[in-house]
Amino acid sequence: MIEVIVVLLMIAILAAVATPRIAGISTNRSAVAARMIARDLTYARERAIATGTRTWVVFNAGTSSYSVLSENSASPGRAGATTMTDPNGNGKSFVQTLNTGDFAGITMTGVNFDSGAEIGFDWVGKPYNSASNPMSAAGTVTLNSGGFVVTVQPTTGLAKVTP
Repeated sequence: MIEVIVVLLMIAILAAVATPRIAGISTNRSAVAARMIARDLTYARERAIATGTRTWVVFNAGTSSYSVLSENSASPGRAGATTMTDPNGNGKSFVQTLNTGDFAGITMTGVNFDSGAEIGFDWVGKPYNSASNPMSAAGTVTLNSGGFVVTVQPTTGLAKVTP
């Protein structure tokens, strides 16, 4: 009987220690998702600087996804941009989708780049809105969990994550 009580006590202690860690998983996923978005925005900016070709990131809050596009030099402008190949070498289109797999439960609750859902970067890294005008205010992507917001500065195009 004493052994059963000791085992139950050990299980209770382990459960008490594990519960806070399990509760924090959603916040950790949200933090990783926010950093991934900031990383991809930074990649798009740096690629535009390196190639001299405007690069776009197009968000869809309804599906919690985004795509990275590159303008065609023969047909410049957002309309002629096509989805890039993911730079990690898998040969797939550069499309990221939240609320699935490792990011289950993480969604975009808001996307605002001068009232649009697209941001482009020119050859000096300056951000542009969907109308191809320089951004007038900081752009944001807000996630549903943990209060994480990815902010893109209007003049420099630098992306940062805030909790």
